[in-house]
Amino acid sequence: MPLLVTGAAGFIGFHTTLRLLQRGETVVGIDNLNDYYDISLKQARLAQLEKFGNFTFVKLDISDRGGMEALWQDHGAFRRVIHLAAQAGVRHSLIDPYTYISSNCMGHLTVLEMCRHTDNFEHLVYASSSSVYGGNEKLPFAVDDPVNLPHSLYAVTKRSDELMSYRTLCKRL
Repeated sequence: MPLLVTGAAGFIGFHTTLRLLQRGETVVGIDNLNDYYDISLKQARLAQLEKFGNFTFVKLDISDRGGMEALWQDHGAFRRVIHLAAQAGVRHSLIDPYTYISSNCMGHLTVLEMCRHTDNFEHLVYASSSSVYGGNEKLPFAVDDPVNLPHSLYAVTKRSDELMSYRTLCKRL
């Protein structure tokens, strides 16, 4: 059964996928290949991953609900998901808020719902952000520090994702 990695062409997604492939996992990687970061760099990363016979890439935006449903049908229900896709950029979230809500909130919800409706679903690994600690003055941050003073919409979306994940998956049993 393949494992799904969202954001597979990003820095963390690429290195995570590479390691999984090297240890013999079958991986389906998705990415929307947006131009926030250099697309040629993302394509070069994907070219390295595509050398592995156990890797499949699908260009897909996680906020595309129909596309995500088709992905689940085409590749079998994913029981393990590493969710690294997000619209990045703290400052840019103040300029283009709709993109952040669409990708980071609606896209995240789509991933969660796909997982929630998968029989025998096993694991979701989600990468949040230290930006959720916002105005916290204590350094270094700790997991029990308050997260109620976000400084950007990006931080708000990542914190919202944490809360949705807890409510959708952790409380489902």
